[in-house]
Amino acid sequence: MNIIHLKHLVFYSFFSFLSVISHTTYALSEISGNLDIFCEKSSSKKELQCDYRIKTSEPILAITAKYGDKILPVKEGDTYPWQGGTTAILFAVDTSDPDRQNVIEQNQKQIKELLDSTKEHHRIGLASFDKTLRLEIPIGISNDQILTASQKLRATGQTTELYKSMLNAIDLLKNIEADRKSIFLFSDGQAEDTAYSHEDVVKAARNAGVVFTGLGFPRSVARSVALQSLRRLSEETGGLYIDSDNNFDLPEGFVKRLYDSLDNGGKLSIDLSSIYDSVTQDKISISLNFETDVGDNTVDISVAMPQAAAKQPVTTIIQASPVTSRQALPVPPVKIITAQPEGRSIDSWFWYGIPVALIILIILTIARFFVMVYRQGGKRTANVNFTEFKPYAYLVLQDESKKRYPITRTTWRIGRSKDNELTLRDNSVSRRHAEIHRDKGDVFTVIDLDSLNGIYVNNKKVSKHRLHEGDILEIGDVNFRFTLLSSEYSLEESTVMQNTRAPITH
Repeated sequence: MNIIHLKHLVFYSFFSFLSVISHTTYALSEISGNLDIFCEKSSSKKELQCDYRIKTSEPILAITAKYGDKILPVKEGDTYPWQGGTTAILFAVDTSDPDRQNVIEQNQKQIKELLDSTKEHHRIGLASFDKTLRLEIPIGISNDQILTASQKLRATGQTTELYKSMLNAIDLLKNIEADRKSIFLFSDGQAEDTAYSHEDVVKAARNAGVVFTGLGFPRSVARSVALQSLRRLSEETGGLYIDSDNNFDLPEGFVKRLYDSLDNGGKLSIDLSSIYDSVTQDKISISLNFETDVGDNTVDISVAMPQAAAKQPVTTIIQASPVTSRQALPVPPVKIITAQPEGRSIDSWFWYGIPVALIILIILTIARFFVMVYRQGGKRTANVNFTEFKPYAYLVLQDESKKRYPITRTTWRIGRSKDNELTLRDNSVSRRHAEIHRDKGDVFTVIDLDSLNGIYVNNKKVSKHRLHEGDILEIGDVNFRFTLLSSEYSLEESTVMQNTRAPITH
């Protein structure tokens, strides 16, 4: 069987499988200017149902919907918080830098203010983060326990993996049953992780219905540009962003602003029955306007009509174009996905089509594998030699044991805590004492991580030093010899007189 034909069959089978699933998709949510709005078609297809929130908490004076010059009836439903509604909030506090302990102390006061103003429908939790996220108090526990835990927070970390930590925070909130969900992020915006990105966090937050509320505390004037990360996380997930001043105080009234941005809005429905049977276009444009005291938020929603869908049912993604308001607010697109029109059952496809498509995919994948093996059989032998893993270099303990520690990573950490690559249970060694970095061409550099007793190379104290074969490296009271050679090499050890220094006690 030709490989190209196999690819085509796999593609068409998989496309058919996706088509069956896609017809069951009805709607999605998007941020539009000052609005966070979610719309979907009703089961009768003659009504558009929406859930909305105004992030600056402006009172809605009127809501109108138009198709051309024709006004469509809008029915306003419950306003939030409705009976039985809940707002889940996770306080996430950056504890990564010991120099920011004064900021943490201000954050503790601000958390108390926020806890003092919670209402019955608020469910609060507390987390701290630096290299990892730590859940201090789960969401829904009493405010007294959260307050007590917050007073124990200390800035003791070294690195800030902001994006990874926030993805973990989103995972926590994703499994919480709540009508509104938000992460109150207390941070300086510094992000030192590279495996994850801003876009990863925004996408995960939107999929989980989580809003970021950014509270910015600049590390310094020079580094205040990092606060843009918090501002973008807030704006792109539909939340507020608030800056602190030079004393790390938040503006007066910040507590009410934060809670009001989540606890507002409500439900509405737009009646399409008056135009449902008369429209012949594939798509129509409905203008939805929210009038407030400070300006209008208007968006044109393009909706696929069933006449076009009946000819060729497809899942249609709809772009909403912004309309200039009195405030001239930018309005990002609203997307609505319409469902397959009535009259065409997909039950048989769902129960029989999906298993058949999966079986076809499995068979074709196996067939492709055997074709590739057959074609390559004359070119490769059955025996494959795998290259044995080889460490980059070694540290040899300078005592009777001569124990060797292989350096297996490009960044190799040494210290007393368990999360280091080399853990040294010695009181003269700091929790995070030093790092060895490997660059191209087997260039190794040792770096002191502001340890208490420092590091010495060949009896000379250094903060950063390029290592060479045979260098003696002192970490606290523990001595090592650096070497690129494996244990298979026999080396004559020369006796070296070492100066003894009394370690600084903790």
